[in-house]
Amino acid sequence: MPGVPSNKACERCKKRHMKDQCDETRPHCQRCTGAGVECPGYVQTRKFIDQGASVRRRYAPYQEVHSRAGTPVNDAHMGEEHEPDSTQNEMQAEPPHEATLTSTDDLEMAEEASGMGLMQNQFFITKPPEPPHAPEIHRVPGHGSHESSRATLQNSVSPNVTTGFSPNFEHSYSHSKRPVPRDRPDYERLISSESVSHRSEKEEFQDIFSELMTGTEHEVAFLVRNFAQVIAPWLDVSDMGKFFSVLVPIRAINCNALKYSIAALSAKQLGRVKGAKSSAGGGMFTSPATTEVYPNSAQVDWYLKAANYYYLAASDLNNSTSDGYTLVSSSAVLDSPIDLVGRWLKKQSPQSIGQSSIDGALLKKAEDMLANITLLTLYKLLDAKGEEWHMHLSGIHSLFDSLLRIHHKGSTPFSHGIRASFWNFVRQDYLGSYFTRSETHFDPQNLPLWRAAGIKIDEQDKLRALDSGSSSLPLEDQAANGLSWLVSKVINFLAKSKQSQIAQWTGSPPSNLSGSPGSPSGTSERSYPNTNTWLDLCFEFQNWFEGVPETFRPCVRIDHPRDLSKPDGGQLPFPEIFFSLATCAATMQHYHFGRVALLLNRPQDTVSAPSTAFDRLQGYREVTKEVEYRSREVCGIALGRPQGEVRVYMVPLLFAVGQCLESADERKIIVDLLRGVEADLGWATDFAVQSLQSSWSR
Repeated sequence: MPGVPSNKACERCKKRHMKDQCDETRPHCQRCTGAGVECPGYVQTRKFIDQGASVRRRYAPYQEVHSRAGTPVNDAHMGEEHEPDSTQNEMQAEPPHEATLTSTDDLEMAEEASGMGLMQNQFFITKPPEPPHAPEIHRVPGHGSHESSRATLQNSVSPNVTTGFSPNFEHSYSHSKRPVPRDRPDYERLISSESVSHRSEKEEFQDIFSELMTGTEHEVAFLVRNFAQVIAPWLDVSDMGKFFSVLVPIRAINCNALKYSIAALSAKQLGRVKGAKSSAGGGMFTSPATTEVYPNSAQVDWYLKAANYYYLAASDLNNSTSDGYTLVSSSAVLDSPIDLVGRWLKKQSPQSIGQSSIDGALLKKAEDMLANITLLTLYKLLDAKGEEWHMHLSGIHSLFDSLLRIHHKGSTPFSHGIRASFWNFVRQDYLGSYFTRSETHFDPQNLPLWRAAGIKIDEQDKLRALDSGSSSLPLEDQAANGLSWLVSKVINFLAKSKQSQIAQWTGSPPSNLSGSPGSPSGTSERSYPNTNTWLDLCFEFQNWFEGVPETFRPCVRIDHPRDLSKPDGGQLPFPEIFFSLATCAATMQHYHFGRVALLLNRPQDTVSAPSTAFDRLQGYREVTKEVEYRSREVCGIALGRPQGEVRVYMVPLLFAVGQCLESADERKIIVDLLRGVEADLGWATDFAVQSLQSSWSR
C-alpha cells in the first residue's frame, strides 16, 4: 500500500558498505552503539510502490484539507517546491524534518479518504497501469507521465474497484479512445520529461486528487446540483412543469443511465466555462453548501470526466434497450443514442404505452430513455458548430413516429416527460436546419404528431386560439410551442425556396417540394414556395401575436439606454428589454427571428409585383425598415441579459440579424453578446463570430 516506510540500513552502515550487517534497530543501530559511535539514524521518508522518489518528491507538499464548504484553505505549504534530486541526495544523511513528515502523513490521510470514497462508488474508468520500474515517459497529446501515476496510485489505493465494463471495453475507452480537450493547451504539444519535472507540485497533486474523486458521492452530488441549477432550465424553457429541473434529477437516483448522462453533460459544461459556476441566485453573505463546492475546480480536467461519464451512460442505455443477454461492446456504445432508443421503440407493441394503469412502468421507462437521449444529444451540441446540429439529430423523426404509433389512439396527448423531450428536439431541429437551409427532421404537416405534443391545430392547418380551459398546459407553454411549430414551417419554406432556386439554375424540374418524405399527400400546392404560401405564413404569425397573453409584454424597456461604462454616456444603438418570464423572452426573440426570415425570403410574384422601378424601390425600403426594427428587438432582448435558458438559444438568432447590420458599433455588440454566451454558459459561439466577421469583411 502507498506510504509504507522503506526498509533501509542506517546512514553510517550504508556509507561503510555494511548494509547487510545493520540490524536496523530503531531508533539507533546496535552495531553503531556497540562501536561507541553515535548512530546518525534512518531516513524517515515514504515511497509509493513502483514510483519511488519521483512521486514522493511530487506530492510531499500537499496539506490541503477540505473540511467544510466555504472554509478558507491554507495554500502556503502547497506552493513550496522541493529541492532538486542532486540536493536531496546530498541531504539524505540529515535527520528528517518535521514538516516533511507532517506533509507525508497528510498525503496518506487524503489518499485513504479518497480510496474509501472510491470503494463506496465503484464506477470510474482508469487507464491500465504502466509496467513497474518503467523509464521516464515523454508525454504526448492526451497522455502524460503524471497521468500514468494516476492510474498506478488509483490501483494502489483501491485495487478492488470495478467499472462494470469488460476489460477490452475499459482499455479501449480509457486509453486509445480518450478525447482530447480543446481548451487545454497541455494537450496540444509534446512536453519532454524535463519540462514535466518543473511542473508545479501543487498542480500535479490536484490532477491526481481530482481523478481520485471521479465517481465519488461528493462529485456526483456536485454535478447533479450544477445540472439542476444551470443546465436543466435550458431544457425547461417552454415547460412550466419543469420536467428536467425537478423530475429528471429525482429519477436519476434509481436510474444509472440518467445519473451518468447528467454527470457527463454537467462536467462538459464546467469544462467549457473552466470550472466557474454562475452566481445567479447565490448568497452574498452566506457560505456555499458543500455540494456547491469542488476543490480546485478551475484546474480539474472536466473533459476527461465528461467523456468517462458519457461512455458509462451510453453503455447503460445500451443495456436498457437490449434483450439483457448481449454484452456491451465498443461498437454498441458508439451508436447514436437516438438510434438505440428508436430500435427499442420499434420492438414495442402498439398496446405497450398509453395505458398507465397497466403499463405505467413501461411509460416511465420511455420517458427516462427520451430524457437520456435529450441530455446526450445536448452533450454533443454544446461545442458543435451550427452546421453540425442537423446531423446530430438524425433519426429523431422516425423515433417519434414509432412513439406515435404505440401511443394510445385518440385525443390523449403525450405524457409530460415525452412532451418535454419532444419540444427540446423541435427547437434544436429548426435552429440547426436554419444553418444548413435544409428541411427540418420533424415534418410540420404531420399534424397527429404535433397535436399529440399538445398544440391545437385545425383541419385547415392553422393554430387555434389559446384556451386555458381546453388544455392542461399553461397559456405560456401553448403559445411558445405553437410558435415553434410556426418557425418550423418557415424554415421548411426557406429550404424549399433554396431547392426551387437550385432547380432554376440547373434547369432541372424541382423535386420533393411538397415536404419531407413522410409528408401527407396533397400538400404540394400549399407547401410550394410561392407568394400565397408566404402570405399565409405572415398572417399566421400576426394571428399568433395578437392572441398571446399579457405576460408576453416586457416589464422593463428602455428604448434609448445610456452606455454607463463610458464617461460621455452615449446612447446604445439598441433598446434594452427585459421579460419577467424566460419563456416569454425566448418566444418573442424567436417570433422576431421568424418574421425577419420571412421578410428576407419573399418569393417574386410576376403577376402582382409592382410594375415600376419606384414601386419596387419603395417595397425594398419598407422591407429594410421592418427588418431593422425586428433585428433591434432581438438584440434588445439579448442586451437585457435574460436568463440562461434564453441566451443559449439565441446564437442562431444573433447570427441571422448580425448579417443585416452595417454599423461598426452594432456589429461589435453582436460579437460581444455571442462571446458572452460562450464565456458565461459554455455554449459554443466562436463559429458564429468567425462566420459573421468573414461576411462583414467581404
